[in-house]
Amino acid sequence: MRACAVKVDEVVGVAGFVTPGMRVDVLITGDAPGATNTVEGPQVRTLLQNIEVLSAGTDIQKDTEGKPQQVHVVNLLVTPEQAEVLSLASNQTHIQLVLRNPLDTDTGKMPGTAMSSLFGEPNRAPVKAKAVGFAGKPRKPAPILYSVVVFNGSLRSEQNFESHGERQ
Repeated sequence: MRACAVKVDEVVGVAGFVTPGMRVDVLITGDAPGATNTVEGPQVRTLLQNIEVLSAGTDIQKDTEGKPQQVHVVNLLVTPEQAEVLSLASNQTHIQLVLRNPLDTDTGKMPGTAMSSLFGEPNRAPVKAKAVGFAGKPRKPAPILYSVVVFNGSLRSEQNFESHGERQ
């Protein structure tokens, strides 16, 4: 197992709620490489699931001018293969950490989501409602039943009422 550091901000790091011992899923967002269909837009995918957090805090790194700056870092416990995938993803996409319920250890295949699916499928004509024929006489609406229960000390009484009018 390896400790892999991931740079996070307050949003990516779940607003400071990520603490050592917790488990997270790692989501990535970006454009699929080699995608010729730009209509779909960015996509999000669950990259890693049920990953243990080793540490969370700040680290001092130098910016382009050599001045120190604080960077929020979360160290995750991963296999060497997961470390390679996470390293590539952190350089090529946007990473989001998602907290898991401590009792939830299930992992499964997540299909991912494209931006176009959030707003419906592109270039698709709206579906028109079909007219439905009606045979026979229209039914009279069922009466509306009201029930009033009154408690007076230990005595309970109930009165039922029927109304043929509209609900208000």
